[in-house]
Amino acid sequence: MAYEALYTRGRPKTLSHLVGQEHISAALTRAVMTGRLSHAYLLVGTRGTGKTSTARLLAKAMNCDTVHAAVTEGKTLTAKDIPCNKCAACRSIDSSPDNVEFDAASNRSVEDVTRLLSTAHLAPLQSRVKTFIIDEVHMLSFEAVNSILKLIEEPPPNVAFFLATTEFQKVPQTIRSRCQVLNFRLIPQDKIFPYLQKFANRLEVELEDDAAKKIARLAEGSMRDALTYLDQCYSMSDKKISLDDVNKTLGLISDADLDEIIFAVRNKNRAEVVQAITHAFQSGLTAISIAESLITRLRDFEFQNLSRSNSELSAIENFVSEIRKATLEMQSSGIPDIILEMALMNLAAPKIIAKEIATIENKPVEKKVAGTIANGQNIFKVVIEKLRSEQGFESIINKITANNLNGDILTIKFSSQLFLQTFTDRYLGEFERLAEEIFNIKIKVVAELDSDYEKKNLQFAMKVFQATDYNKIDEE
Repeated sequence: MAYEALYTRGRPKTLSHLVGQEHISAALTRAVMTGRLSHAYLLVGTRGTGKTSTARLLAKAMNCDTVHAAVTEGKTLTAKDIPCNKCAACRSIDSSPDNVEFDAASNRSVEDVTRLLSTAHLAPLQSRVKTFIIDEVHMLSFEAVNSILKLIEEPPPNVAFFLATTEFQKVPQTIRSRCQVLNFRLIPQDKIFPYLQKFANRLEVELEDDAAKKIARLAEGSMRDALTYLDQCYSMSDKKISLDDVNKTLGLISDADLDEIIFAVRNKNRAEVVQAITHAFQSGLTAISIAESLITRLRDFEFQNLSRSNSELSAIENFVSEIRKATLEMQSSGIPDIILEMALMNLAAPKIIAKEIATIENKPVEKKVAGTIANGQNIFKVVIEKLRSEQGFESIINKITANNLNGDILTIKFSSQLFLQTFTDRYLGEFERLAEEIFNIKIKVVAELDSDYEKKNLQFAMKVFQATDYNKIDEE
């Protein structure tokens, strides 16, 4: 027999098995026992929270012999008995012609819906109630929705509809108003975690607490995702699943590697930051994945240290803020690795104390700098020296010149468009920040391409274009 995925083996068998959806389980149990089940339900919620499973349980309960006998005789059943899963109706419903289940994402046209619902007006062949389960109902076309409106509003006898969707706002109001709505919540981590351990025990596998908590967090409220992650780890494990197994199997960076980066930044040790981030990149993860993992880890630190001083919490929040900024920049950049490295290096940089007077070649530059080319060049030299240690900056130092200081606007020129772009993308913000820290004034840097350089290149290009003998072109 083919291997059965854990998320199918872990599907709820009764209403009591709806983990994290106790409000729905209780409401449906009362409806079943009082005979007040509706003919149409709209099940709303994010992926993996139990919508389709609940629809199947209700379809079973409507046809279950044990439930029918209990309701008829006035007996009381609990959620763990609905449905019974033992009677002939429960055992045969998956193959019953009276139970129709289809996906509206792939059967969204009016022709598809008409064909699939063509038997709705016919009496059930072997069940009490004919059931139709429609997944992703918001994907139906406008015409298809109109074709089922009358059926849902005035259904034939012994017919029930279960419509599931992940996007409630896209379901037409005409559908919503004809159905009872069941809202499925995200499943809390503290409910996913024990369920995973219980499920692992059934598999005769030891699932460590840290590993179960990591999977529960990754699932983000989806039990199906949690079981899928567990399945991946289970297929690679040998009777025991550790946190390290989870990280390796799912391609995640370990908490130890994240802590190494965080502590290096906290200790203001740039050498350790370089070593830690290099080690993290060796895991094969993208810079954005590492940044997002860092934010999650820092969030855990803040929650664990709420009793600490405000200054410590502020440092964590500042760390998160800088990494978030870097993440946004990485999403639109072709060099995300470098952006993350630079963000971490800046966080680890020791604070520079602003001084009233900075000395350049034994010439004092006052706090309020006059707008002259000389002072502009002095500011330029000091900040350039501070930036010299930045990775990759050394290669473009000799390609920049200070051109003018007009009030608080410093104009610098480049001999190459490539170097201008590199400076603008990677160093401009840091240049302005250092200038403000050292001289205690806000300076706006304007980077321009040297017009003489452009003119010279244009003249040379014209010579090449007009030349008949390329060996005689003057390349001065």
